Amino acid sequence: MTPAADAAADYATSAGLLAPYADYLVVNVSSPNTPGLRDLQSVESLRPILVAVREAADAATAGSGGPRVPLLVKIAPDLVDADVDAVADLVLELGLDGVVAVNTTIAHDLGPGGLSGPPLLPRGLDVVRRLRERLGTGPVIIGVGGITTVDDARAYLEAGADLLQGYTAFIYEGPFWASRINRALTTAAPSEPGQ
Repeated sequence: MTPAADAAADYATSAGLLAPYADYLVVNVSSPNTPGLRDLQSVESLRPILVAVREAADAATAGSGGPRVPLLVKIAPDLVDADVDAVADLVLELGLDGVVAVNTTIAHDLGPGGLSGPPLLPRGLDVVRRLRERLGTGPVIIGVGGITTVDDARAYLEAGADLLQGYTAFIYEGPFWASRINRALTTAAPSEPGQ
């Protein structure tokens, strides 16, 4: 395990190796399954990591002639609102491309580790709404957490997400789950009687 003092260099090494091949990079400091990782979500710890990753990614792709690799940060649903705001402000300060909201939660009594799936939906929507209000229209928000039905997906989009990710439903609903959700989202809702 990388000591916290070396986290920025560790993330930067990974970013430098992956940036030439990536469509986008996400700095994940929100997994509850890695001891001490969530401690890096504080702005004081997160800022040097994000700066180092941005510099490493830019250095790795300099001269390629391609576009700059977008950089996002993934946060936990367990952050208090003030910390969500602080991360959003840091995203704006550093000119990051967006936020992935949210990872798994430790707010459960099922033992150690993160819980995913439908229990994440309410807090995930709250975090996405808060981020969109704080970030404005520029940075991308990828909504994730508890998306099972098309109504869940629409709720994230209405809350301000630009893109969606699904994990738990993909496992339980099968490999065609994403295409079913996508088709349902792109199908126009039926109009009300009399319209």
